[in-house]
Amino acid sequence: MSNRTRGRVVGRTGGALVMASLLSMCIVPRGALAQNADDGRSPNGLEVTGYVGAYAPLSKLADSGDTLRAEFSTKVAFGLGLDYWFGNFGVQVGGNYARPELTLQVIEAEGFPTSVDLGTTDLWMASATVLWRPQLSGSATVVRPYLGAGPGVVKVLYPSSDDFDIQDETRFALTLAGGAHVEISKGWFARMDLRDYISKFDTEPFAESKTQHDLLVSFGIGYAFH
Repeated sequence: MSNRTRGRVVGRTGGALVMASLLSMCIVPRGALAQNADDGRSPNGLEVTGYVGAYAPLSKLADSGDTLRAEFSTKVAFGLGLDYWFGNFGVQVGGNYARPELTLQVIEAEGFPTSVDLGTTDLWMASATVLWRPQLSGSATVVRPYLGAGPGVVKVLYPSSDDFDIQDETRFALTLAGGAHVEISKGWFARMDLRDYISKFDTEPFAESKTQHDLLVSFGIGYAFH
């Protein structure tokens, strides 16, 4: 998939998530608005969120000189997150799963490049993230933006192929996160989440290691136990 096509997919997904959040804000009950206007403190307690969104790699998976390149496709991704908030700070443990297509591009000495579709890859991602959200007051507390960072891990199970033997791998990652909660009703909320797993791809048969950005744009529905 070309960068231009990937950009259009991510752009459409991001636009859909923004519209969904605006819609959620429009249907927030007045009672919830009044309650948050009286109490601007960030609540403490456990929250659980289920996600659906898009997995979109921001670069080619790997290069091996000028002869072999690999690339993941953009695919639907699913996720689950558990958060515990201590006022303005929180800790999140969560994971995501996607099944992108793996494509190899073989570049011969003469002629045009040849693309080989190796099939579906199982991609698992998990992280432990420290989150922060600003202290808001009044009706603004219905929308709670947040930022976060923490360690993560990326597990890749590659499809088997007679032509290319790519080893399964587990990579450690740095996870950067950002998003917002939008209160729907007592306990229930909608959530937008943007997450980047930054890791180093280094596996056979590719000779050169490369920094990989695995971007996840997700929309979720959650419940707060507080």
